[in-house]
Amino acid sequence: MIDLHLHSHHSDGTWSPRDLVDHALKIGMKHIALTDHDTVAGVGEAIETAAGRLEIIPAVEINTIHHDEHGAYDVHILGYFIDIECPELVSVLDRQKAARAAHVLDCIELVSASGVAITLEDVQACAGKGAIGKAHLTEAIVRAGGAADLTAAYHKYMVRGSKYYAPRKSVAPVDAVRAIRAAGGIASMAHPGKEAHVIPLIEALIEAGLEGVEAYHRVHGLTLLRKYVRFAHKRNLLVTGGSDCHGPYEEFASMMGQISLPPEILIALKKARR
Repeated sequence: MIDLHLHSHHSDGTWSPRDLVDHALKIGMKHIALTDHDTVAGVGEAIETAAGRLEIIPAVEINTIHHDEHGAYDVHILGYFIDIECPELVSVLDRQKAARAAHVLDCIELVSASGVAITLEDVQACAGKGAIGKAHLTEAIVRAGGAADLTAAYHKYMVRGSKYYAPRKSVAPVDAVRAIRAAGGIASMAHPGKEAHVIPLIEALIEAGLEGVEAYHRVHGLTLLRKYVRFAHKRNLLVTGGSDCHGPYEEFASMMGQISLPPEILIALKKARR
């Protein structure tokens, strides 16, 4: 009944916000958060479509880059109950939009140099009306014969360490946390995983205003889930979670609602609203 991590075609999902809400209603969801990457463009449409039939929590997922002495790491920061018109948040999202556009062009250049001819128009055709994301880049690669399927294309071209990988220039995690706080929202680290840099980074971000950690996520097994629930309780953090659903896409089915989220999590999140 609760899913706090969903994407539409305004970032890298396949559904429009309207279609996403229609599906949520169809399967009996009661509370959902639209957490598109680096944009809040779909929030208004989702709220309008819901028309009070289910709760739409205004939210965002900001893709950031954390640098330390060992290298650079992708860190995603979720923001809940945000004012989508807050100038500080809009400024950060504008910077992210520019970085995303430059990154797409860099990816296309590297893929094309590998001998797989794709253009910006090819990738946009895969995205349709939505914003271009990795899913559309990988689809364009498959259509051009560069890989057998989406998974193979992703691992060959899109993962850090690949010789075709294009690094992205994003804001720092602390910038995302502060922008979310400025917008009256609650900042939570998305799918933290098990890499060594994560816990020290969370500890540092707490000082900047981080208030939560996403323990419930499809890439977290039971051991990792329990680890972050215990850590959250120890550090007085909120626990968040969701399916990270991007809608149905080729071999990937919709995962909305497949993560069982205890209602107490949403209750605590709402109590923490400013």
